Amino acid sequence: MDGPSAVPAPRPHAVAVAVLSGGAPWEVALLPVLERQGSGLHLVRRCVDVADLLAVGTAGTVRVAVVDADLPRLDADVVARLRGLGVAVLAVAGSDAHASTALALGAADVASSSEPPTDVAARVRALGRPQPSEPAPVPAPVAASVPENGRLLVVWGPGGAPGRSTVAVTLAAELAEAGREVLLVDADAGGGAVSTMLGILDEAPGVAAACRAGLRGRLDAGVLAASAVAVAPRLRVLTGATRPDRWRELHPVALEAVWAVATTLVEDVVVDVGAALDEPDTPTAAPAAATRSAVAVADVLLAVAAADPLGLLRLVHGLDRLADATAAPPQVVVNRLRPSVLGAHPRAQVRQTLQRFSGAEPVAYLPDDPAAVDTALRAGRPLTVAAPSSALRRGVGELARRLTPGIAARPASVRGHRRQPRRGRSLPSAG
Repeated sequence: MDGPSAVPAPRPHAVAVAVLSGGAPWEVALLPVLERQGSGLHLVRRCVDVADLLAVGTAGTVRVAVVDADLPRLDADVVARLRGLGVAVLAVAGSDAHASTALALGAADVASSSEPPTDVAARVRALGRPQPSEPAPVPAPVAASVPENGRLLVVWGPGGAPGRSTVAVTLAAELAEAGREVLLVDADAGGGAVSTMLGILDEAPGVAAACRAGLRGRLDAGVLAASAVAVAPRLRVLTGATRPDRWRELHPVALEAVWAVATTLVEDVVVDVGAALDEPDTPTAAPAAATRSAVAVADVLLAVAAADPLGLLRLVHGLDRLADATAAPPQVVVNRLRPSVLGAHPRAQVRQTLQRFSGAEPVAYLPDDPAAVDTALRAGRPLTVAAPSSALRRGVGELARRLTPGIAARPASVRGHRRQPRRGRSLPSAG
């Protein structure tokens, strides 16, 4: 063929194929085999770049894409989009490392660049012609499920600043104080606040760097640890996008890899997410995609509500949308409980309202404690350090113990005391 625009006449019942090699030598030997009469294959297009390949996939004219495993722009997002279009990806790799990366990205199969072209063509036919009794071979996304050896605790809340970041930071610190290995992830794609709350002023790689590695299939324990900032002996933070215009860096396909690797590193991954939940038109069309990525695989899902009429109304509306995005039953945490808004018996008022309009039974009622929150913000430290005797810190501590039976309460009156590090797993050194 002379160029990407030349398309041979279709062959009846042949498997439609697109090729994107970036000029790799294996393409020269493979093309005559794909174009051979009687091969059972139909070469639709030699693509010039990833965008060209995605356009062909969107047109619905191909079943299999044969790509070079070392293409600069080939990542998990591209493979996932092709898979969603019904196109299986066969990667041709020149080394074992490139083969492993291609499989990590979600390729359906990997061929060696040294394989005979007829063997590669046979792999294409196998991918393009599944058995009638079986669905087409569609591989699961990389790290689509969370391993059993770690929990993913997602802290969500509706719009209106109900205090979800405060709850997430304090909960993570409380679990670490109790001796558990914890990673706190700021996945609020609308503008994260965790780094500011914890006084992390230097630019850190954070979740954006982890996502970039995840898209390239190169995220592992060492990369994730290097992207995080240690703020306590058992607590690291994966800082987020501090500006709303950076939400695109929190790609949901990459975040799937982040959740999986993180839960193999630590016992508890606490994720602070944004309020947006509405289903986007495309997987990356809105910051909601990052929130839905975490909510969808949460082991524990906390829904934080402000204890006032507007906050409770927003929660009730949000719980309806939340039910469509997760399999984990939301556990309601009522924050900023105070009689000045709800009367002499605020807890009873909240409980009655939620029972009437949503049927939800809160698992925690956290007191309004602005002085403690201000102290923590001023110090750039969690409440466990900045205000260990505060009522809010005690309330979150009770929540942590409810979510994690078996952890012991730490005396709130003891300042500056740290327990000996817990024997067991710890995050590897960033160095």
